[in-house]
Amino acid sequence: MISEAEQRVYQLAGKQSGYVVLRQALALGMSRDAIKRRVESERWIRVRPGLYLIPGFDPSLRGRLAAACAALGGVVSHESAAELLDLPYVRRRLAVVTVPVRRTNRFPDVIVHQSTDLTSGYVIEVEGLPTTNPVRTAVDLASRLKPHTVGRIIDHIVINRQGSIEDFVNAVSELARHGKPGMATMHTVLEPRTGEAYMGDSHLEMIGLRRLREWGFPEPEPQYSLPWRSSRQGRVDFAYPAIRLIIELDGRRWHSTLDAFDEDRQRDNLAQLAGWRVLRITYRMLVEQPGEVRAMLTKAFALSA
Repeated sequence: MISEAEQRVYQLAGKQSGYVVLRQALALGMSRDAIKRRVESERWIRVRPGLYLIPGFDPSLRGRLAAACAALGGVVSHESAAELLDLPYVRRRLAVVTVPVRRTNRFPDVIVHQSTDLTSGYVIEVEGLPTTNPVRTAVDLASRLKPHTVGRIIDHIVINRQGSIEDFVNAVSELARHGKPGMATMHTVLEPRTGEAYMGDSHLEMIGLRRLREWGFPEPEPQYSLPWRSSRQGRVDFAYPAIRLIIELDGRRWHSTLDAFDEDRQRDNLAQLAGWRVLRITYRMLVEQPGEVRAMLTKAFALSA
């Protein structure tokens, strides 16, 4: 007959692909003698000191990660963190955790990294598991992926408001002091995303201004106040008053509320009624389709000549 304590252990083992840590079993009411008897009878398999495998449970990625974190005091990281956080461009179904240096660093079918700089500020909880946050996950992956891929991951994080460019800059400034691998890649990727100046409080606007300068277009008037009067006053990102051209840099992911989206459309309508043209350019267009954006702007200036 299975005791209540063992039933609780089995429930936990089911969530950890059959693995149970000694301290977990003791906390659930099992005695050391009871555990020893189960090992001797081969009902439990002693993987290493303090770690047991109870046969009969289906393995799963999440279960291995949960067991590894419990056994090693680790944090889900790298590709596994990216999968939990739904970040793109990263291999799926890998089991990867990070542990402090000098801790036990082996677990069956799990890749274990050691780190001296993984502080609590970089750790969040995802699906009940301690996990590196999006910014730290991207920085960790910088030593394993090509710069182009790291850049796309960073853009995804910023677009989805899982972190900002400032968060990345701060993380690199802190972690570079520890000699962390991947810092050269991070500097390469962040340089074109920071530029010489930060325009307002939007990374998207900064990229837009940088693109206009690179392409040789005239300097726009930023945060331009609309010249007509209405109940819906507001500012636009960039304007060329001499040719009555407005450039708005946005997208549903940046202006995510329905009210903001409706206000943007209404402001466009008022601008056109006042004889202005409005070009709306999204973050994705700027970072993935720059040639098409440049051609569109060139045509807009040509029509105004």
